[in-house]
Amino acid sequence: MENSGQILDGIKLFADVPSDDLAILAKKCKWIEFGADEIILERHDNSRDVYFLTTGKVRVMNFIGSDQEVTLAEMPSGSHFGELAAIGPRERTARIVAMEKSTVAVMPREAFLSALMDFPQVSVHLLRDLAYVISSMNERVSVLSKTNPRQRVYIELLRLAVPNPRGDGSWIIEPLPHHSDIAGWAGTEQDEVAQAIGRLAREKILERKNRSIIIRDKARIESLSGM
Repeated sequence: MENSGQILDGIKLFADVPSDDLAILAKKCKWIEFGADEIILERHDNSRDVYFLTTGKVRVMNFIGSDQEVTLAEMPSGSHFGELAAIGPRERTARIVAMEKSTVAVMPREAFLSALMDFPQVSVHLLRDLAYVISSMNERVSVLSKTNPRQRVYIELLRLAVPNPRGDGSWIIEPLPHHSDIAGWAGTEQDEVAQAIGRLAREKILERKNRSIIIRDKARIESLSGM
């Protein structure tokens, strides 16, 4: 569904662009709303537009092998994606899926390239973003290549855990994401997630409470993760 009257002042890439110029850039965009779980961009798509996420949250997906989908990143409102196809290879390299109701401003390639020329500060921000993406993707690929699916589930649990506010030395995951979300990050199936958590519960390494998990022995999970 297309929208009108939208603005780009929440887009981090354009943080240093004057408001009047930002309004002109906004008029060059097409505004589209997506519902939760809708695909915004598909792998191997040949379009070259750049997408700016003005509201909502999206997930960046790819595949291990030919059929195992894995989550590479999650991006909040204010983010951008699709710039690689605009400035480099034509074909899209990842699937972008809305995690919740989201609005994107779709800017044609030509308008985006002109903005890079007209506003050098945008180009600098883009280079920094690309450097971060390369670094984080290298780290993600390293984890996927060096660990098995069960270990990646443990790594994801550790990533989600925070110190328990009760101050008893335990760690907590609250609310616990759906098994499908954990499986996406771990690059495995939901059954593997259920089995991994079940094993930790049976060994009293963690305790399940409603929609949360209390981790009693974080060091043991770290050991099992191999990291």
